[in-house]
Amino acid sequence: MNRFQRKWIALFPVCLLILFPSRSMLVQNTSDEEAKEVIATGMGSIIGGDIAHARDDAIDDALRTGIENALGTIIEAETLVENFQLIEDNIFSRTQGYVQNYQIVREGQRSEQLYEVTVNATIKMTDLKNDLEGIATLMRRKNTPRMMVIIQEQNIGEAPGIFGYFEADMNTAETAIMEAFMAKGFKFVDHETVRRNLEKEQAVAIMEGDVSKAAALGLAVGAEVVITGKALAKATVVEAFGATTRSQQATVTARAIRTDTGDIIAIQSADGAFPHIDDAVGGARAIQRACEALSEKLIDQILDQWQEDISQGSTITLQIEGVSDFSQLTKFKNALPYYVRGLTSVMQRDWHEGFATFEVVMTGSSEDLASSLSGRDIEGIQVKVIGMSQNSVTVEIVERD
Repeated sequence: MNRFQRKWIALFPVCLLILFPSRSMLVQNTSDEEAKEVIATGMGSIIGGDIAHARDDAIDDALRTGIENALGTIIEAETLVENFQLIEDNIFSRTQGYVQNYQIVREGQRSEQLYEVTVNATIKMTDLKNDLEGIATLMRRKNTPRMMVIIQEQNIGEAPGIFGYFEADMNTAETAIMEAFMAKGFKFVDHETVRRNLEKEQAVAIMEGDVSKAAALGLAVGAEVVITGKALAKATVVEAFGATTRSQQATVTARAIRTDTGDIIAIQSADGAFPHIDDAVGGARAIQRACEALSEKLIDQILDQWQEDISQGSTITLQIEGVSDFSQLTKFKNALPYYVRGLTSVMQRDWHEGFATFEVVMTGSSEDLASSLSGRDIEGIQVKVIGMSQNSVTVEIVERD
């Protein structure tokens, strides 16, 4: 037996394991996708005597710990390079899973400054989009954001019995998208309220892609997320096997926008087709099919973003008024991580005429940030919270004499 044959015999069992994994290996892979119950404890800081808020912080801390304990973390590196020069190398962890449900098994004050909560949580790492209970839990942790949808829709086709073409504006797309999202538990603001607040010029700008106007309308009607876009259906004639068939083809594009920051958190497009002798009916059905496919992809993106916000931290806009000079602003910026629990980074976006804008990343909500800053003395700088929305906080600062 030569050396090549001996190597092949030695490697043969390994090849079999790769091609035909053992039953124990398959069971292990399957079990990773099953639900796991974990008990985890979290802490929340009591600021200004606000025990209720500290309790919420402790629950979130416990749930994040529960996911990490059940599934572990993936360690990733993010390297920032500018002009071919290394400027920063960040190491961060990313959990792979979500909380399906949880129960509080013990809670109470640990000390005057800390509130402690222990939870029994069910953790899963399967696809969240098909788990209505998991989606509901995620939405509660995001304070149940409300949605709004506005789609420009055109259905172009040939009118039977009329020598010419019709062009109809309908709301098939808006209805189909709302139905798909509501089936997953998403909440929408009243559609008539949206229409009453929608001016013609504003509607045209929004449908042409004006993100700022879409965000402003969403804020006006109480929506945290706006879905806006276009839907177009056209009739075509298809020839096959000597026969002609009339079919309607639709394309829908949409984006989801956070209303308080103007950030685009999801963007998708989808096509749909439906054969029908009546172009109006076929076009509407084609748009409906396209919206069903589009909604599924949009929901995935939005849920992924919300999960990332909860587990890794979300970006919150911090607007600062009353800035006296750059040195004061720098002192305030550098001190923030020591006074705000869960804050991981602070980036200055602009500063002019006493106003500044920071983008902060933290494992918490804008309410958490506002509570941490309200009434605080930060390195001799008095902070007063004067405004808050789901993803932004506005403060006024005054340096103490």
